[in-house]
Amino acid sequence: MDVHAGVYGRQSVGRANKSEVSTVTQRAAGVAEAKRRGAVSITEYEDLGISAFTGDERPDYDRLIKDCHEGRINLITVYYISRLSRMDPLDAIPVVTELLNLGVTIVSLTEGEFRKGNLMDLIHLILRLDAAHSESKNKSDAVRAAKKTAGELGGYLGGKPPYGFRMAPETRLTAERRPVVIQVLEHDPDEVPVIQDMWARIKKHRDMPYTPGAGRHPGSLTGICAQMTADGVPTKGQKVGKKTKDSVWDPKTAMRILRDPRIAGYAATPVYKRREDGKLTSAVESYRIERDPETMAPVTAYPPIIPPDEWHELQKWLDGRGQGKGLSRGHAVLSAMDILFCDCGAVMTSHRATTPAKAAYRCRRRKVLPGQHEGECTISMKTLDLYVARRIFGLIQIAEDDPETAIILSEAARRYAAQTEQSEIVGERRSLVSERANAKHALEELYDRDEAGDYDDPVGRRRFRERRGRLLGRMERAEARLTELEETATPTLPIHLWLPVGAGDMDPVGEGSWWEAATSQERRDFVKLFVRRVTVTKAVGAGKSTPVEQRAAVEFVRPEQTDEEETEVMELAPPEREEDLVAAV
Repeated sequence: MDVHAGVYGRQSVGRANKSEVSTVTQRAAGVAEAKRRGAVSITEYEDLGISAFTGDERPDYDRLIKDCHEGRINLITVYYISRLSRMDPLDAIPVVTELLNLGVTIVSLTEGEFRKGNLMDLIHLILRLDAAHSESKNKSDAVRAAKKTAGELGGYLGGKPPYGFRMAPETRLTAERRPVVIQVLEHDPDEVPVIQDMWARIKKHRDMPYTPGAGRHPGSLTGICAQMTADGVPTKGQKVGKKTKDSVWDPKTAMRILRDPRIAGYAATPVYKRREDGKLTSAVESYRIERDPETMAPVTAYPPIIPPDEWHELQKWLDGRGQGKGLSRGHAVLSAMDILFCDCGAVMTSHRATTPAKAAYRCRRRKVLPGQHEGECTISMKTLDLYVARRIFGLIQIAEDDPETAIILSEAARRYAAQTEQSEIVGERRSLVSERANAKHALEELYDRDEAGDYDDPVGRRRFRERRGRLLGRMERAEARLTELEETATPTLPIHLWLPVGAGDMDPVGEGSWWEAATSQERRDFVKLFVRRVTVTKAVGAGKSTPVEQRAAVEFVRPEQTDEEETEVMELAPPEREEDLVAAV
């Protein structure tokens, strides 16, 4: 019978420099053995960077098994039997037994040949599978124990060091006075100045208006990244290996670096995004600042690269980045914020003209969908700005007599406090809200596991109560500190500046008014306090001179609550089980 060989190679760790010597060696030796046995066809299979112990999918391994079932392969060659499987023998034996029953011969270049009909071959194979599994399990247990010890001693376990830091070995003593070498983070002298320079450029240029067509703004993340690339500033990827040697500075990368609380000296843990199937990815979603369990004050772990108060100021600036939230677009007021939209759903942007009087906002829609307007949708910039401003001033003037309007002004006051309060307080509030949300999520997972029966034994019930108490405590302390921050804030809208006492019937947006003298940025800040969204419809009728009040719909702000704010802490706790009540008594 003709021999049709399948040569399988596997390497559990894909190397950063794409070195694949291990699988190259395995496949070369396997091909040579197949030729020695007179194979008329040889198919190579390879899984790189995939473990045979974890049970994760191995595409080429699955393809090899499929080809064996379909009769295309009747000889498998591997370098070690462990390349084929490190699973528990109880899981692996049915697979290899089925292969042997199909008439497939398995050849390990270092351990011999296994074929159907030879009992000793099968016993030997089982022993080798068990040895391979035990080796991986022992190695996994040892690595896990070493990581636990390193973590308890303050070692860094986050993989590659974040930008601005490097890993350094340090010897520390365990509780038994045994010396252990761990890896800790320390400042990278080459990268620290890069971070500080990025922040210095932002501070220098952030208030500079953006002029369309003038190139990249030097204070934007895009402009900063372009300049660093032009200056030859190496990225982290360029420094660590061949795989990323061609990487360039990217605004998302810069954003992630500047968002990292560790550059402010805080102890922090990255929070990674999850796929739809629940598996964690390597993409950082946010950071969780470690806090003292009693005072809820941030824990300081490193000397700051950027002072904490300035880092919080930076976070407030970064919060304004994104679509519709970019740098000031010259003198345009409404298009510089994420509030101006066409009724087709597209954002509206400013359109320059030869004279300011002819400047307009226009729809940026790229494609017409069914039911949407044909042609362009534009509206005079000056007309719309004044209309929105008049609506706001009209709202302020009737606030005392209208409860609905008072609600809007209350939310505007909250926004004004956020605009004017210290950036460090803004950052602390954001961090506390995140802390509360993380604790709530962990509590929900705890209850899910409890419903699944994970804590049904006495020890499990005790651990369940202890962990629940810790999580509820975290939520309560975060909530208490948030309440303190709210109580210390005394927001008062400066209405006397916008509408001076004694102004009488003066036009609030006319000559001599605050609005007329305000800068474009001051007008933006003012509008953002009161307006959530402005929607513009296309002009209709003869001459297309539809009045602005018929084309522009202004939606004012309302208090918004998050899921965490709407849910009382104790509502998360399910009724105690009877055994819990007995234990508590």
